[in-house]
Amino acid sequence: MGGNLLEIIQIISGVIGSVAVSLTVVYLAIQIRESTKATYAQSYQTAVAAFGDMAAIVGETKEKARVYATGMADPDRLDDDEYLQFAYLGISLFRKYENAYFQYRSGMIDDTFWDGHRDNLLWFFHRPGTQRWWAERRLGFSKSFREYLESTAADDMAQQDGRFV
Repeated sequence: MGGNLLEIIQIISGVIGSVAVSLTVVYLAIQIRESTKATYAQSYQTAVAAFGDMAAIVGETKEKARVYATGMADPDRLDDDEYLQFAYLGISLFRKYENAYFQYRSGMIDDTFWDGHRDNLLWFFHRPGTQRWWAERRLGFSKSFREYLESTAADDMAQQDGRFV
């Protein structure tokens, strides 16, 4: 009888151990899922804030807005200092897009977020002044981002008639 009791205790211990391991795995899965959601939300918030900050920088003065709009449309109408300002604004904007592109490819930004921002990126990218600037500065960006942008055409974005900026 003592041997049977020992076997029963071992079986019960094994079952309890299995249940404990299963509960631990479920708990860890929930924690990982919550952590992933938090990271995803943080990536989204960071990207939105970055684009908002960029819009605020360009729009903070009438002069910056004029320089950027003129630079995208016809950079030959800018003097050397204005073109330099346009170029630095372009670097800032495209760094933000490069980050969003990386986050999208990493799965941290979903299709619905990326689609709208992709259309904005392509709109900026296919402006004449941006094309000139890009030819001068493209090597400052990651190879995958360069290849992505350079594989696109202006008609790859949603129709944006009458858009000024």
